[in-house]
Amino acid sequence: MRKFALTVFIAVALVLSAAAQTPPATSATTGSQAKAEDLTKTLVKVAKPEAPPADIKAGFDTIGAKSSLSMLSFIASDLLEGREAGTRGYQLAAEYAASLFGLWALTPIGDMAPRSFTMAQFMSGATTPPRPAEKTYWQEFPLMETLETSSRMALEVRNGGAVLNREFQTGADYSSISATGDVLTAPVVFVGYGLADKDAKYDDFKGIDVKGKIVLVLSTSPSFISIKPQPAGAAPAMSMTGMSPKMEALAKRGPAAILVANPAGLDLYRYRSLLPAKSVPDESPIIRKPYRRMSIPGAAVPLPWDKPAVIQISNRTADAILAAAGRTLEAAKKKIDDAKKPSSFDVPGVALTIASTLKTQMARGINVVGMIEGSDPALKSEAVVIGAHLDHTGRFEDYIFNGADDNGSGSVGVLNLARAFAANPKKPKRTIIFALWTAEEKGLLGSAYFVKNPPQPGLKTVAYLNFDMMSRTYDEKSLAFAARTMGVPSSPEFLKAITPANFMLINFNDGSGLGEAARDADRYVGLDLYLRAAKTGSLSFGDSDHSSFNALKIPWLWPFSAVTENLHQTSDSVDKASGELMEKVSKLMYGIAWTLTDK
Repeated sequence: MRKFALTVFIAVALVLSAAAQTPPATSATTGSQAKAEDLTKTLVKVAKPEAPPADIKAGFDTIGAKSSLSMLSFIASDLLEGREAGTRGYQLAAEYAASLFGLWALTPIGDMAPRSFTMAQFMSGATTPPRPAEKTYWQEFPLMETLETSSRMALEVRNGGAVLNREFQTGADYSSISATGDVLTAPVVFVGYGLADKDAKYDDFKGIDVKGKIVLVLSTSPSFISIKPQPAGAAPAMSMTGMSPKMEALAKRGPAAILVANPAGLDLYRYRSLLPAKSVPDESPIIRKPYRRMSIPGAAVPLPWDKPAVIQISNRTADAILAAAGRTLEAAKKKIDDAKKPSSFDVPGVALTIASTLKTQMARGINVVGMIEGSDPALKSEAVVIGAHLDHTGRFEDYIFNGADDNGSGSVGVLNLARAFAANPKKPKRTIIFALWTAEEKGLLGSAYFVKNPPQPGLKTVAYLNFDMMSRTYDEKSLAFAARTMGVPSSPEFLKAITPANFMLINFNDGSGLGEAARDADRYVGLDLYLRAAKTGSLSFGDSDHSSFNALKIPWLWPFSAVTENLHQTSDSVDKASGELMEKVSKLMYGIAWTLTDK
């Protein structure tokens, strides 16, 4: 699963419970308000699993707990050094997956293998290689790795013939700026709380043009306007860009950048946070692995999470910017609060420069891709993609982040289904593509590249099934976390109705019919499923590779197992994985995939 920010969020939540970036659940009442009658719509229980139909039994029987753990033991072994994108360890993992695709006779749909001469052929005078070019299981593309970054923020104030220039300090005056190599200079506009509320007849943007300007906004909400509370038990509302609704609404107005200030927060707290740590607490992870930034060079199409830079600034920085208008941040806020109406303004004579520089090198990105062609002449041009990210976060000094659950387990899920469909005598009507993505941990880069550069251009993708973390069973602690962050019910009726170790959260986009496909497939598996639909255009908890398909409005489904304190730690090891759960989830996804490809 993607990103350091998610790891920090989970760690904080677990600490608080011991004492997402996600929209609230849309298909059921959540939290303590859940009613028994609601559970019939969202909770799937199977008293006794049925035998699978004869059409899928051969493939179904190839999936097992022991074989799942065997594959996981290699993928999450120290030999692969944490499978970080662009490293030798990841390439070994890709070689392993490609060899299994070849063993099961999947059709390779990756790049063409280069045709080369041997010395003997060259000496004999041959003009063409003896073997024709063939496709491989690798879809390769360049990755740009950022090695070093620096940023700069400078203020220029013109007053008559005088020009004042002021440099701000990273960390103390403003938060770090995403490294893009760009230099931005633009005027500044203050937009108060950055709020437009029709019901309250309040609009900070009335008469103000923010397009192409640097916007300074208060981080808080006005006390004189009632903000609608979220439903009890609902998770924090976050859009698919990862922004809060307020920041996303502001970003849609086209500012060049957004500066966020909190007048209630003392700068002293910011400066204290910059001091060296006194010691490392025993309860905290000692390993602080630096994050390797990667991107796809020359990407012309913005990724779903691209947005204006949002930069946190200190009160001192805000006061320096607003001084040209004869204001301070506190005074500007007080004027709004006293009058209970907006007081936005352009800051006269001010230009702010925001710059970042970076040093880069190139690395190799490798997606592993194979296909089973559909058997129906009319439907084989439609494809269901089954994918998981193969990469993890690598190693740091003597520590290896093996990533057994995240996402060795999901990679095994794709391999399980590839072998199952290959072993099944009857082939489905639609085409199936099996994919293992690189660089999910760097920003979903492998799947993003795939959807923009499909290796089989003539195929139309009709659904995407995502494997990301499926080997850790739920318990009381992880269910409580799921209730707080993912809108899973926490009512006594719900907790009595499920067996935590047999529970699985199924995320899918609303209106796709994939929830019913999961309900139908569970007849042969017997997991306790909670069906959680996400509104069209929104995402499930966290970012995973379904985001790349969601951006193209392709229906997706993602089973999600328990989140534990081992996420992105060296303790995410094979011994904590449940082979039985991996078997059940793989069989469930096999049944779903068969429904989608053969109906």
